[in-house]
Formats: sequence, C-alpha cells, structure tokens
Amino acid sequence: MKFLLLFLHFDADPVCFTIPFLNHPIAWYGVIFSAAFFFGYKFFIWLHLRYNLNRVEIPNDLEPFTIPEGYILSKKHQKWYNFYCKRISDKTKQDTLYQYLYLEEQEKVSPLVKKSIAFADAGLIYIILGTIIGARLGHILFYENIWEYLLNPILIIKTWEGGLASHGGILAILLGAYLFIRKNGSMSFLNFMDMISAPTMFVCAWIRIGNFINQEILGAPSNVPWAIIFDHPATGGAPLPRHPMPLYEFILYMSVSILLFVMWKNNLYKKFSGLYVGLAMVLSFTGRFFLEFFKNPQTAHDIHSVLQVGQLLSLPMIAAGIYLIFSSLQGLDKKASEH
Repeated sequence: MKFLLLFLHFDADPVCFTIPFLNHPIAWYGVIFSAAFFFGYKFFIWLHLRYNLNRVEIPNDLEPFTIPEGYILSKKHQKWYNFYCKRISDKTKQDTLYQYLYLEEQEKVSPLVKKSIAFADAGLIYIILGTIIGARLGHILFYENIWEYLLNPILIIKTWEGGLASHGGILAILLGAYLFIRKNGSMSFLNFMDMISAPTMFVCAWIRIGNFINQEILGAPSNVPWAIIFDHPATGGAPLPRHPMPLYEFILYMSVSILLFVMWKNNLYKKFSGLYVGLAMVLSFTGRFFLEFFKNPQTAHDIHSVLQVGQLLSLPMIAAGIYLIFSSLQGLDKKASEH
C-alpha cells in the first residue's frame, strides 16, 4: 500500500456534461476530438494561405478601394511585404499584396482568405470521413474478431463505445486526400499531404488526451517515477502504476507537428513534394513502434508474439515515409542541377 501511495492517481469522469432534458451524456473524448479537428482546420487554413502567397498566387480581383493616406503596415506585415517584394517584379501584384495585407490588418476577409477557407471546407469533409471510417474499420480488422461484427453489423457504427485505430485512420486519410485532390485538382497529391501533415499530427496528439481521460490505451505496469495509477482502466485491469501511454503519444505527435510547422515556416518559398508527409510518417510511426514495447497487449496475437500488431502495422508506414523522403530529396537535387 505504501508503494502505491508514491504514484499519482488518476480517475477523471469521462463525461464532460449532460445535455439538458435529453439526459444524454457527452464524453470528454468527443469534445476533445471535435475541438482538435476545429483547431486543425484553422491550422490548415493558415498553411494554405501561406502556400498561396509563396506561389505568388496574388489575386487581382479585389474590389477597388482606397487605402487611407499615410497608412503604414504593422512591422509583422511590413516584413511579409518586403519578403515577397524581393521575389515579385510585377508592380500590380506588389500593390495587390499590399491591399491584401491591409485588409488582413482590418480583420476583413480578402479573396485570398476566401479561397483558402473554401479549399479547407471542401477538403475537411474527406478528411473527417476518412479518419472516422478508416479508424473504425482499422480497429475492427486489426484488433477485433471480425466475425462478431459481420454477424451483428450495427456494432460497426457504435464508435462511442470505443475502438478507433490510428493506422486505419491514416490509410483512409491518404485515400480521402487522393479522392479530394483528384476532384479538386488545384495542387498535387503530395503537396496536399505535406500541407495536412502538421495539422494531422496536431489532431492525433489531442485525441490521445481523450484516450487518457477515458483511461484507455494504457501502458504496462511500471515503477518509474512518472507512472500513474488509473483507478478505473477501460479494459477492467487492476489499478496498478502504469506507463501513461496516451501522454507519451501526445508528446510524440505534438513534437512532430511543431517540427513540421517550424520547417514550413522557415522554408516558405521552397517546394518539398512529399518531404513533410514522409517525415511525419517516419517520425510518428518509428516513435509508435518503440512505444508499443511499453504498452499492454491489445490482441491475443500480442500476448504470444515478439512484435505487437501495432508494431507490424507501423513497419510499412515507416518504409513508405523513407521512400517519400528520399524521392523528395532526389527531386530537389534534380531541380538544383537543372539550374
């Protein structure tokens, strides 16, 4: 007993609030899941807006208006203006860029912002559907007895009872992104995947906080100083000190998201087709591969196998990421040699 008192106990209520009159509980997991997608959506709009600026796709269809005489841009926007003017020789585009930055400072929606919002709105439908459907089917195929679901198909849609697999979600996001770009056609598939990589890692990170509150996807028993005693594990296990696996994965995915964001911000006018998504896949799934050693077995296969199902599924993701990184770097070398 004294040994157990040395560790932090966690036993949060998984229900965030109950809808009045309907008496329907809303779980923290659902709230965090929705909030993560919302902020990931805003994150994507920011990246897409900068992508358009980097490609100097400055629209010339702004309605005529007069900027107040003597108006000076803020230091932040003046820096943006000077940065792009060095790369824009067209005086009309320079003037349009100045108008856009003025509108942004006035918190008005410019045509360029509208373009990014419209693109994000259309793509978000494919990504959300891909995430939910793919993650659910992935969980059933990889971690459950598929015959149980085939005999009772209604169980498939009961996502509120748990059961989403990140590997299935990633595969479905790739498919959804491909279908969206095939229909939209405003950029290449790899450019789009690069752009959604940082927001995707951001969303994955916060979903793990939902898992933490639900006391699920827990680590194996441990006596490390930061081990946490989950009083009511979702799997019904004993309340023992365990590796806080959801927090480990939160740190992993958030670190990858921040790295990709910094890379994007510091290489604004460069084109790395496939590099960002390749890095995201290699870093996240390599980290996931090693973290699986500290996780409780999730299937009967995991109990008797050296490598768990999650590790086996991570290997092709890592290989695909390495391929994308090398392909991207080779593409850059070819461009450099051409110049």
